[in-house]
Amino acid sequence: MRIVMLILAILHAAFVAMTSAVGAFADGADVWSRIVIVLIHPLAAAALLLLLLWPGSAGKKALVIAAILMAAVAADVSLAVAIASGAMKGDWELPLIFTVVPTLGVLYALFLAIRPVSSEPG
Repeated sequence: MRIVMLILAILHAAFVAMTSAVGAFADGADVWSRIVIVLIHPLAAAALLLLLLWPGSAGKKALVIAAILMAAVAADVSLAVAIASGAMKGDWELPLIFTVVPTLGVLYALFLAIRPVSSEPG
């Protein structure tokens, strides 16, 4: 499961890096959507990679990373709702694309947080 998550996280991070670079210079976006694209997405992608590459990221570390990922998902859902309601221009489906891997990351982080830690002798 970790290998699949790592592959998804790397692909997601590459997608986020590309869209963050483009989003920083896009015309017509409001401040909230720029913050989500340029700040929140990269933070969440880095947190997910950290979760997967940091040995022993169980317990509190996994919960903190899950919270960061949930905040990113909430930000994208709020953008999708704003677009769908007509408050912003755009395609409401696009922000939801950014929620797929972080949502899986939340589930993985929660799995790490609740799994029993094997105790070593000594």
